[in-house]
Amino acid sequence: MKRWIDADPLDWFYRDMLDMARSGLDAPSEHSFIEGMAYDTFEQGHERMIKRYVTFDGQQEFAIPGYQVHIENPVFVLIDGVQVQPEKVENEKITMPNPLSGGLEVLCIAYGRPAYREDGCVQGPYVETDESAIFLPSATLSMAADYQDQTKYQAETVTVLGTKLKRLSVKILSEEVPSEAIKKAFGFRQDVFAIYQGIVYLPFNYNGFTAIVGYNYRDAGRVQFKQETVVVSTAHARYHDRFFPNVRMKRAQFLVLLQQMRVDIYNRYTDRGLESSTYPQRTIQDRSSLSGQWYEQDVLDLMSEQFLDGSCVFPLYENNMLEPEKCITRAEAVVFLNRFIEWALEKFR
Repeated sequence: MKRWIDADPLDWFYRDMLDMARSGLDAPSEHSFIEGMAYDTFEQGHERMIKRYVTFDGQQEFAIPGYQVHIENPVFVLIDGVQVQPEKVENEKITMPNPLSGGLEVLCIAYGRPAYREDGCVQGPYVETDESAIFLPSATLSMAADYQDQTKYQAETVTVLGTKLKRLSVKILSEEVPSEAIKKAFGFRQDVFAIYQGIVYLPFNYNGFTAIVGYNYRDAGRVQFKQETVVVSTAHARYHDRFFPNVRMKRAQFLVLLQQMRVDIYNRYTDRGLESSTYPQRTIQDRSSLSGQWYEQDVLDLMSEQFLDGSCVFPLYENNMLEPEKCITRAEAVVFLNRFIEWALEKFR
């Protein structure tokens, strides 16, 4: 599966975006330099849907109930894992170029059109479902009652659309709800899986997909290895597979991006990486507006950075205000980026 389903190699920003996405903020590169935007709400009539079929001999048409044709919500068709272009796409139906032989797995995927709403100066996607109701896609394995952890046995495997995922070992404390602990450990990673007490968990973006799972179970006193195909699903997923290149950013979001660049540079060119700022706290008149926000520490650390002469790298706005919830203009972004480059060249040359 593509990391960003709304980005195309012909897009003018694609190469730079891909380079940034491949850069990691930590040694194992588990946290990407840039991330997409979370969403779970779609335009009415253009919801996300995945339909799976096993063909009969000569089948050429496939029904997709509820699907409405739209240029921003195309249908992708995979036959036994290989993408094939349909001959015709109509409301609630697709037609393949030629009749198919029986017994093939056909997967029809429409990723949907995310709904947008205004949040101050930003109009973008959003998560409507309460966090407590969001669960990772999962499936109970057929031999769940006799499931054996892989530590001493053959390695567990999960393959989706021909892609092998990596097993993520999650330590679950006695007071934790297993599904919540696994969801927290996954975050928005797209390349991992976990199996706990006979239930397999996959990333949000695989909701509704079929997966080939290999695992161990005990039968008549002996440990056996079994492979089976399951469909992982959840009623409420939180997707993270779009970059949303045309959505504007708030100042705080842009400053967090710069802070991630700063962390990356320190990790690359110093032995100890970035530590908390040792500079005196900078006077920001609307400091209280940052208090308790998800970006508070990142923004404060970034804004405290100094040149060698002791002057602050990044400027404040009028009357020493930051106003992090306002949108950043192209001119402001250029100033911040240029200051960042000047600081990096001075500090690490």
